[in-house]
Amino acid sequence: MLIELKQAARRLRRSPGFSLTAILSLALGLGTGAAAFSVIDAVRFRALPFRDGDRLVVVSETSSDRAAACPGGCEVGYETFANVLTTYPFTTVDLVAGYTSGAKALNLGTEPIVVQGGVASQSLFALLGTEPELGRVFTAEDDRLGVELVTVISHDLWVNHLGRDPKILGRSIKLSDSRYTVIGVMPAGFHHEVNSLFWLPAVPTLDPSTRPSIRTLTVVARLTPGFSVAQFRTELGAIDPAVLRGPRPPAAPPIRLDALPLRERYAAATQSHDLIFGAVVACIILIAAANLANMSLVRALHQRREFAVRSALGADQGHLTRQLMAEQVIVVAAATAVGLLFAHWLLGVLAGVDTLQSLKPVGMDYRIDTRTVGFAVGLAALFVGGLTLVPARWARRADLQNLLRQSGAQLAGGRLGARLQQAFVVAQVSAAVVLAVSAGLLTKTVMRLGRVDLGFDADRVVEGSPSFPHPWRVKEKFVPVTEQIVRELAGLPGAAAIGVRAVAPLGPRGAVPQLTLDGSAAPMPAALVPGTGWAVDTGYFRAVGVALVRGRAFGREDTEASPATVVVNEWAARRWWPDQNPLGKVVQVDTAAGSPMRLEVVGVVRDNKAAQPNLLLASDGPELYRPLTQAPSAFPTFVVRAGGSTGPLLKPIRETLARLVPDRPLSATPTTVRVNQQLAGVRTNAYQVLGFALVGLALAILGVYGVLAFSVGRRTQEIGIRGAVGAGAAQIRRMVLRDTAILAGLGIGIGLPLAVMAARSLRDLLHGTNPADLTVLVGVAILTLLAALGAGYVPARRAARVDPLVALRSD
Repeated sequence: MLIELKQAARRLRRSPGFSLTAILSLALGLGTGAAAFSVIDAVRFRALPFRDGDRLVVVSETSSDRAAACPGGCEVGYETFANVLTTYPFTTVDLVAGYTSGAKALNLGTEPIVVQGGVASQSLFALLGTEPELGRVFTAEDDRLGVELVTVISHDLWVNHLGRDPKILGRSIKLSDSRYTVIGVMPAGFHHEVNSLFWLPAVPTLDPSTRPSIRTLTVVARLTPGFSVAQFRTELGAIDPAVLRGPRPPAAPPIRLDALPLRERYAAATQSHDLIFGAVVACIILIAAANLANMSLVRALHQRREFAVRSALGADQGHLTRQLMAEQVIVVAAATAVGLLFAHWLLGVLAGVDTLQSLKPVGMDYRIDTRTVGFAVGLAALFVGGLTLVPARWARRADLQNLLRQSGAQLAGGRLGARLQQAFVVAQVSAAVVLAVSAGLLTKTVMRLGRVDLGFDADRVVEGSPSFPHPWRVKEKFVPVTEQIVRELAGLPGAAAIGVRAVAPLGPRGAVPQLTLDGSAAPMPAALVPGTGWAVDTGYFRAVGVALVRGRAFGREDTEASPATVVVNEWAARRWWPDQNPLGKVVQVDTAAGSPMRLEVVGVVRDNKAAQPNLLLASDGPELYRPLTQAPSAFPTFVVRAGGSTGPLLKPIRETLARLVPDRPLSATPTTVRVNQQLAGVRTNAYQVLGFALVGLALAILGVYGVLAFSVGRRTQEIGIRGAVGAGAAQIRRMVLRDTAILAGLGIGIGLPLAVMAARSLRDLLHGTNPADLTVLVGVAILTLLAALGAGYVPARRAARVDPLVALRSD
């Protein structure tokens, strides 16, 4: 075999065009395949980076009124966790832990640094099986009201912000408005799920003078050996619903608990991208495989006489098979090496893509490991076997005498060889069309979103959000603080207008709001109801630049003691009261079960997305605004309209918020930054698929060129005869280009329906773009046809230059 490998290497060196094209084509397929396997393996198959990871399950709670708000189940309420799950005598699980995440301001004597952290029950670290690098983790004694506040910090926080202080244990650090004693440092690389830099025990963070600061938790349990998730679900279902009710209204539907493997939670976070990415990569592998198979087929057809001569000289079938396999081994081995390098680069690119930064713990990172290499080698072995099989069968079944007497055209494989090549090309073109349509739809989505009318002037708006301390979250405290912030922000140089916006819930938390129009007996359908309302002050609409269409905005007359009022947007006015004047109409809102509130419409504003967190990606729908005086909130967002550029206002806004709400996390961001970030995320999706589509189209065109070039060579005598009997160069060119158009047309005809079906899986990423958009489909069809005709022009030109006398004398 070593001799065969040396001879195969010499033969491949004599055919550099074939060798390089084959290696690069296969490297692209293997590389993208290995990268796709690494992405999917990271979340779906690789062992979770926790001890007993296969025994970990996540618990959720839901009810009939929360089904729409939490399709996969809501997080567990703190009362349910503390009063039920930690005390219930489970037999199917041996440990239950809860955690949540949030930001705090780390104060080290300089400007506060916002750091991400978490609140965790004392059992979390034991459940994850992680020991601290220094000190200890929480105990039950740390998880009581009135005890000294303690924290466990990450290795990164210790090294990067606390100077790797050797006396860190027992040191007091200030996180927001409280001081915490460091009792432990977790090992390097441990950040849990959200790159947490610190952890706090749950109970001491509750403020008994206000509403609990922790409302919900992510709850994870560890199954007892020998028990299944289904058995745990059964045990959860046996808990008395009355025990789970907690502070919910008596008329609210009962809560039920459910569980699923922890891995499914992570897999669900990346499911849509994994499926799309896998489908795109499958197309690339199909195109690359078809391209390599086509080239190998052409090479094998040309080697048939060589096989016959070698057999006539005494070579047995095993020798010929080894010769074929040696060539494929060299090609595939080189392609595997190049493909793994390409996969490493591709994974580095994907790791920086925001759309892939889904919720997953450290250890689920995308990387080239032994499993990925094994996948690539296994895929390469399939290529070697597949590419050797057909030529080996030809060599084994060859009629030596007949082969030695055949002409070059006959040796080229006749109808079967031509049909196989054409089938490969049609498959390549079809796959390339699927990729190109997907890329075209995503590109059109980017272009459409770039022209979205937000309904307000985002270019001159800055949004600032402080986080009030828990003791401030009572109306007697946060209302005067909010008013003071408004006064000081309004006095900043360059501030043209100032407004305040806050969430104003329309119903019980986690439940679908119920709105009833005056005069109607039944609540409106959920599709016509906003998910939440907004509380705004008198200056908000002017600050964001939202035009008033009818009626009035909120004013001094809208006090806490005056009748409840509301402003709606045009969408709601058109659909709630078609062909009617909405002013004076009454909307009844069940803000709490059995406690409806009647709101009178006093104004209609232009449809806008200013209050929507996702801005560009928000769908048009109803919006309902209440005056801040009637729906006060401890979680305001201050909107400042700049008289000119927003840049000079950012620092003064941050300084004002930091001074009036000291030692707390805050943000001050131009609205255009949010818009650009969302557009960048959509653009990244488009660039990913567009890059693959261009590569796929290039490979498909290469396949078209290869088949036509081979076809012209095989039909040299036929072309010579046509020229001898009077066919002109233009006629011969048209003949070859007609064959090109037929192959491309078949590929396009098969690819377009497949592309429409595939585009339906992209619906969540298209944001309003029709998966069967006629402009994109026609454009891709024309582009593919033109590219194919361009690839066929060179063989057509070569065919037109064939000398009839030379062609008639050729073998």
